Order: sequence, then structure tokens, then C-alpha cells
Amino acid sequence: LCVVLASITVILVGSEGQVFAASAIRGVRFLQILRMLHVDRQGGTWRLLGSVVFIHRQELITTLYIGFLGLIFSSYFVYLAEKDHVAPDGRQAFTSYADALWWGVITMTTIGYGDVVPQTWLGRIVASCFSIFAISFFALPAGILGSGFALKVQQKQRQKHFNRQIPAAATLIQCLWRCHAADKNIAATWRVHVDPLAGETSEHHRKQNGTTNEDAVSYKRRLFKKQYSKFRSIGLTVSVRRAAVCTVLY
Repeated sequence: LCVVLASITVILVGSEGQVFAASAIRGVRFLQILRMLHVDRQGGTWRLLGSVVFIHRQELITTLYIGFLGLIFSSYFVYLAEKDHVAPDGRQAFTSYADALWWGVITMTTIGYGDVVPQTWLGRIVASCFSIFAISFFALPAGILGSGFALKVQQKQRQKHFNRQIPAAATLIQCLWRCHAADKNIAATWRVHVDPLAGETSEHHRKQNGTTNEDAVSYKRRLFKKQYSKFRSIGLTVSVRRAAVCTVLY
């Protein structure tokens, strides 16, 4: 698309603007850097930045508004204090309010080029007072965005951990419902839900050993406790495990 636009520009300009056409084509090559945006389509960097800014938009607007007011007032009062001062070499630092705004922006952002500075004691006192006040508000957005990024990353990690627990929790709920719905007087209803790896699960083996339904129910409870311990090792919450055990045993 960039090449097509550059070619159309060259054709429209014609031979009269050969120098401009050549420089335009060389400048269009810089737009190839936009390909870097395709690299981040799956990463979601801009989506993450947008979500953090949207969540903390109220705090950012408040701090930027107060910082902007501090910039306007500090530049104005410094201009009033310095507009009549002339240096020994005849040079005047603050010739207009625009020079004062330039000084305010460079000072509040802590860059400090030093090309324009207050010369009188009154101007320096005003600049010092407003700098201490305004710089604190200019630095707040960085802290807000930093804490927002940290909270967002923590939320994503918590969501990943929760997604890993969903299959285990679903299996535990299924086992809980099967054990709760089983009739303790009918062996056929609970026998199919016993862990096949636990052993001694068949009706034939129970008859050979002379076990009763009460023994089967007790055995079912022991198996569920074993299942409880197994899900405990994979990180299910205490409330889920406690509710499951209380429902089955009581």
C-alpha cells in the first residue's frame, strides 16, 4: 500500500518535481517500520496498555488536570517575576509567556535543559515552590500505570491458576454428587462409583468376605477421603474440599 501511494504521488507530480518525488519515495520507506505492529498482534501489549489506562482513567485524569493547572500557574507567575529583568549582556530570558511555558514544561518533566532559567530571587522562589508542588503530580501517572500493570499481571496469573483448577473441581463435584445420590442399601448404585484402582470393588469379592452394606458405605467414605486428599494435593481450596466432605459424610 505504501509503494502504491508513493507511485501515485510521483505520477501526479510529474517531471517538474523530480527532487520532491525522490525524497518522498525515500521517506515512504520509513513506513515499513509499521510492520513491527504485526509482531504484537498475538502478544496483546496494546490491549494490556489500553485496559490499564481505562481502569485507572479517573486517577490519571485527576492527576493530569492538577498537574496542568500547576504548569499554567507556575509559568504565569514566573513570567510576571522575570519579564522586566534584563541580563548584563542585554539578553532577556522570558520575553513572552510562551518562553515561560517552555520553561515550565521542561522543569515539571524533570528534563531541565537550562537554556531558560529564572534570574531574580523572586522568580527563583516562585519556581522552587511550584516545582515541588507540580513535579509530585507529574510523577503520579507513572506510579499509577506501574501499579496497574502489576495488578493486571497478577490477575492474569490468578486466572490461569483458576483455569487449571476447573477440570479437577468438576471431577470432584461429579464424585460428590454420585456419592450423595447413591443409596446405601443398594450395592449396585455405589459400586460403579468406587475408584477402580483402590481394589476390592466387586460384589463377588464382598460376598466371599462376608461384608455388609454398612461395610460398603464405610468403604465408600474411606475412598472419598482418599479422593479428598488427592484433590487437596492439586491445589483446590479448603472451602470446596470441606463442603464436599461434609455433604457426603454428614
